[in-house]
Amino acid sequence: MHLTEKLAEFITGTGYADVPPEARSRAKACILDCVGVTIGGTRQPIVVPVMAYLEQIGGREECSIIGFDRRSSVTGAALMNGILGHVLDFDDSTPVFTGHPTVAILSAIFALAEKFGASGKDIVTAYMVGTEVQWRLGDAMATCGDHYRKGWHSTGTIGAFGAAAAAARVLALDKRKTAHALGIVASEAGGFQEQFGTHCKSFHAGRANECGVRAALLARGGFESSGTALEGKVGYFRLVADEYDVEKIGNFAQPWGLLEPTPKRSMNIKMAPICGGGIGTIENVQFLMKTHGITAEDVDFVECFVQPKELDLVQYHNPQTSLQAKFSMEYWVAMTLLEGRVGLRQITDDVVQQPRVRDLTKRVRLIPDPSIPWPPAQMRIKIHLNCGRAYGTEYQARKGTPANPMTESELIAKFEECAELVSFPQQKARDAVRILLNMEQIGSVTELMRSITLQR
Repeated sequence: MHLTEKLAEFITGTGYADVPPEARSRAKACILDCVGVTIGGTRQPIVVPVMAYLEQIGGREECSIIGFDRRSSVTGAALMNGILGHVLDFDDSTPVFTGHPTVAILSAIFALAEKFGASGKDIVTAYMVGTEVQWRLGDAMATCGDHYRKGWHSTGTIGAFGAAAAAARVLALDKRKTAHALGIVASEAGGFQEQFGTHCKSFHAGRANECGVRAALLARGGFESSGTALEGKVGYFRLVADEYDVEKIGNFAQPWGLLEPTPKRSMNIKMAPICGGGIGTIENVQFLMKTHGITAEDVDFVECFVQPKELDLVQYHNPQTSLQAKFSMEYWVAMTLLEGRVGLRQITDDVVQQPRVRDLTKRVRLIPDPSIPWPPAQMRIKIHLNCGRAYGTEYQARKGTPANPMTESELIAKFEECAELVSFPQQKARDAVRILLNMEQIGSVTELMRSITLQR
């Protein structure tokens, strides 16, 4: 059996009843989180050129753009909502493929559910199928291979396959057409890390959704692809990875990837709008500040001992914009010392340019330490004070991991923070939280889309 057939068999053979209650709850939490972050992204500068692009290409306005009273084509909405969901870099992530699972598939699911009609149970099922495909491909290409180490952005690559799987499930494609959808998306899945710190990083997430929708719709209409698009001698795997292990693609839902408990394999929800590997950095600084009563005025300099591979990600040592600051460990440390946290209001273009921020950022030093394991990106930190004393700490399980999970009230508070940032109507935000946390009870997406847009 070809690999695309193997994946298609799982996708088409999985129903809502096959998803355990714990996984359904986790799925709804991740969907809630991603929708909130998407709303929070609606005032970012990237909105202007993408909206202009959608207007220029035209098409039937049939699917909602989250956070706006505007609609676009099914592929246009999938693209735009995916971009909005990732531009803040506040969406969930996983070390399994060093990427962002939910944002790469959710806008594809919503767009097709709105266009063709789908229930809340259908959405949850498609989400579980899409993330599970991401986990297994992550095993084969990233955890057991060098796909990410070569510079590929897995959110755009592996994410696109997850989006195609989820899209095929929403459309209820049969096994043959689902296999073709996976083969079709292999011809489009892309994105690389050199684009981090620019608009293109969030474009990768939007593009993954757009490609997934297009692949599923093409397959639905009879468009075909190679049966060995993934594992063939000039297939996707060989072209984007020197090391990979296709034998890892199997044993679906044993356990479900979404329920993986260990830090190296789990789904992690973010408490700060930065590169996922940095959350532990912030919490370590907070721990030292609280334990030893440290303030920014006390600090001479800071040493961060970092896994060498992490240095490829935290590439902006003197960030000039908020997008660059999301990939600057120096900035995260400085801002935490100055403000006690790195939230949405601590990572704007104006704040990045403040003299006090720039001064302290320059006094944070990154030191490569090969003894630190990969993945996940971990680090040790040592704060040197003006008085000559120094305090250090090891990496700790960050908030949002299975070892230190966010509560429902914390998830809702994050959603509300994102909505407040862009002055999204409070009542709509409350309605959205209620609907999203009870997703399986809705018969169609009409009420849901009304609550997460400015439609009346």
